[in-house]
Amino acid sequence: MSQVAFSPREFAALFKKEQSWGYRQIYAGKVTTITEYGRIMIPASEVEKILASAVRYDGSKKVTPRTKKELEALAPELQTAWQSFLQQKRKRGKGKVKDVEKLPSPTGHRDAALKRLAGASRSGRTRAS
Repeated sequence: MSQVAFSPREFAALFKKEQSWGYRQIYAGKVTTITEYGRIMIPASEVEKILASAVRYDGSKKVTPRTKKELEALAPELQTAWQSFLQQKRKRGKGKVKDVEKLPSPTGHRDAALKRLAGASRSGRTRAS
């Protein structure tokens, strides 16, 4: 008698995948399972169903692009939702850049440090180690 059910590990191994792939298929609802008897088991019919759904790969993605008609069919408030969100945000004052004090330029810091060093060397002071 051939095997009638597989553990997630065995199921994944049939497709040369890792055990986690088997669990991802279960949790995504792509595979029905038997769980009433203490272990998760995947019926052999699920393997057959996957193999029966095989088609020739044509290299393209199966994503259906939105057409202009589909976008026009959306409710008018959904078409302009992003613009109205931004307008409301601007009215509330969120997202504005606050006035920041101008910091001295990095060269100003450098010049000040050089002056301190020059003054320390003239006065005979040295840095403590």
